[in-house]
Amino acid sequence: MTKAQKVFVYGASGHGKVVADILLTRGETHFAGFIDDNERIRGTIVLGFPVCGNGRWLQQEAARMPVAVALGIGDNLVRQRIAEKCDDWGTELLTLVHPRASVSASVQLGPGTVVMAQAAINPDVRIGRGAIVNTAASIDHDVKIDDFAHVAPNAAMGGASRLGTLSQLGIGAVIVHCASIGARSVVGAGAVVVNDIPDDVIAFGVPARIQRRS
Repeated sequence: MTKAQKVFVYGASGHGKVVADILLTRGETHFAGFIDDNERIRGTIVLGFPVCGNGRWLQQEAARMPVAVALGIGDNLVRQRIAEKCDDWGTELLTLVHPRASVSASVQLGPGTVVMAQAAINPDVRIGRGAIVNTAASIDHDVKIDDFAHVAPNAAMGGASRLGTLSQLGIGAVIVHCASIGARSVVGAGAVVVNDIPDDVIAFGVPARIQRRS
C-alpha cells in the first residue's frame, strides 16, 4: 500500500479511531500510532497504539525516514491545514478505502481521501483531495466531490450531483440528482437538497432551505 517505513494517523479522537480501524482491517503492518497536536494526550494509548507526538514531532520523523499519514481529522478546514503541512514536510498522504466499501473501478480518489465501511461509490465519480466518504454513504454515478469535503454517515448523493470544496453533507442528508452544493457550505442532518445551494451558507430542512451565512 505504501513504501513508507512508518504510517501514522493524524488525529487521535473519534474520527481518527475510525481511520485507524481501516488501516488495521487492511492489515497495515507499518502502522506505528497517532499524531495529535493536543499535548495533553501525548503518550496515551488509543486502540492499542501510542499517541507519538505533535506535528513538529512528525516533521522530525519525516526528515529521518519515509513517513505516510492518514488524515484522521473530521473538521474540513483543520484537515486541509494539516494536509498542507504534511506536503511541506514531505510526508505521503494515504488514500484509504475500507475493505467493506464498494467502490467502482472507474472512481477517481484524490490523495488523502478516506472511504469508510459500507460506503457505496458508483461509476465515474470524481473525489478530490482529502475528502471523507463516511460510513454507509451512498454516492451515485458521475458525482463530483471537491477537495476536503465531507459526506457524512448515511448521506446520499444522486447521480451527477456535486459537493463543493470544504463543504459538508450532514448525517442522513440527501442531494437529488444534478443538484449542487457550493464551497464551504453545510447541509444539516436529514435535509433534502432539491435545488442548488450556494457557497458559504448553512441549509437544513425538507426541502433544504438556506438559514444563514456560514
